[in-house]
This record gives sequence, structure tokens and C-alpha cells, in this order.
Amino acid sequence: MKFIRNLILLLLFAGGALYVTNPDHEAFSAFLAEYVQQELADDAPGESEIGKAFRKGLGQIAGAAGTQLAQRQDLTVASVYTIDIAGRTHVFVGMAGQFFPIKDS
Repeated sequence: MKFIRNLILLLLFAGGALYVTNPDHEAFSAFLAEYVQQELADDAPGESEIGKAFRKGLGQIAGAAGTQLAQRQDLTVASVYTIDIAGRTHVFVGMAGQFFPIKDS
């Protein structure tokens, strides 16, 4: 009986922690800006400062537009964000203050 009580308390605590840390639109905007910058990153070691500034600017634009274009499905302990970028659908799961890409088609 003590084990079941402790298990229920643990699940309630974990669910409460996930509820509190469920990321919102502002967090998704910041994540999307960084994600776009990483996707546009040129792995060549000689990237110019202009290229880095251009990539950063595109990331900021994507992040600002992401809050308007993304569809959020709130699951209480997590959020699913769906956004179409350049004709491709991207799906991200936000949980515990983090985002994870799950679909890119």
C-alpha cells in the first residue's frame, strides 16, 4: 500500500512539474529562431561575418513569424507545434522547457 501511495505521489509531482514547464509561444519563437539558424548553418570553416549576420537575421525573422504561423496543440504536460516552412511541414514537441523535432516532411 505504501508503494502505491508513493507511486501516485511521484506521478502527481512529475505531472505538476511538466505542467509548469510546458513551453509557450514565446519559448517556441526563441527555439525556432535558433533552429532555423542551425539549419542554415554552413559547415564550411570559412563562413564570412556577412553570412553569419544574414543567417542570424533569417533566424530572427522565422522566430517572429513562427508565433503567428505555428499551430499549437496544448496537451497540458506538453505542446505540439506544427508549422509549414517553404512547403514542408515541421512538427515539434515541447516538453519540460525543451523542444524536440519529430516530423520533417
